[in-house]
Amino acid sequence: MKLDLIIPSHNRASLLRDCLNSICKARVPAGLEVTVFVVDNRSTDMTRSVVESFGDKVQYLYAGRPGKSAALNDAIPQTHGEFVGFIDDDEQLDPSWFEVAYRELSADPELQYIGGQYYPNWEKPAPGWFSDNHRGAVGIVLCSVRGFFSDDFRQMLMGGNAIIRRETLKRVLPYPEELGKIGKKIRSGEDEVIYHRLLQLGAKGIFVPELIIYHWIPAERLTKQYFRKWIVGRGISGGSQIRERGFKEAGMLGIPRYQFGAAVRSFWPMLTRKSQQERFSAQLTILDCFATLYGRHFY
Repeated sequence: MKLDLIIPSHNRASLLRDCLNSICKARVPAGLEVTVFVVDNRSTDMTRSVVESFGDKVQYLYAGRPGKSAALNDAIPQTHGEFVGFIDDDEQLDPSWFEVAYRELSADPELQYIGGQYYPNWEKPAPGWFSDNHRGAVGIVLCSVRGFFSDDFRQMLMGGNAIIRRETLKRVLPYPEELGKIGKKIRSGEDEVIYHRLLQLGAKGIFVPELIIYHWIPAERLTKQYFRKWIVGRGISGGSQIRERGFKEAGMLGIPRYQFGAAVRSFWPMLTRKSQQERFSAQLTILDCFATLYGRHFY
């Protein structure tokens, strides 16, 4: 079995080094052949030097078009393994990651994709206003329940800890280049688009709790300003996706009606609750509604 592991990277050479070190330390079982590719997306730091310091353990690819989605679209055709894995440059693999992947993919020939958990790797402790309701803003995915991906399953396939069979991946490409991180602009949702295309295909996928990465959470992201920026970016991206796939819930002004209800119910708690967590969580709920409206009609 051949697995190509792709890591898009932009100006995070020191984190990339830690990421690649974790890959080199991870156990690779007999029967699995792994090729690691770093996709340098217009970096101006020491990214290439870091990659070259690992010799033939890591392959270097350059992507000149800006944005993570564009970099992946350009890089994937340059790889050839039966399976394509994806992690980010600010992550580190659990030592058993390849073993878990091989166990799952070799046990079921009909399995098309797998994903797993994101454990936090904090630079500093989370602030008092941080709520588990918004763990997604800093890339935390914790779920001990194994299950098949579906519209009813509580988790989705996240692009920083995923493996997809190449023939299936080809059917859901390209990544939407108007979404995803582009420079300092936060526009999430590219992983969600790919995930929903996999669901529409009826491809078989499993969330595997033992497939674990450790996601670096820098202190600069633990600010209210960053969380507001993230929730607005996510809302805009979500609104734009509605134009591609629609939604099943009752609607209002072109977006799910429940978002309006959640926003209205959040105004009073935002102004009156004593808990920092509750006040800030209510504020983010309101921002999400208005950002989704903007994304649906104007982005």
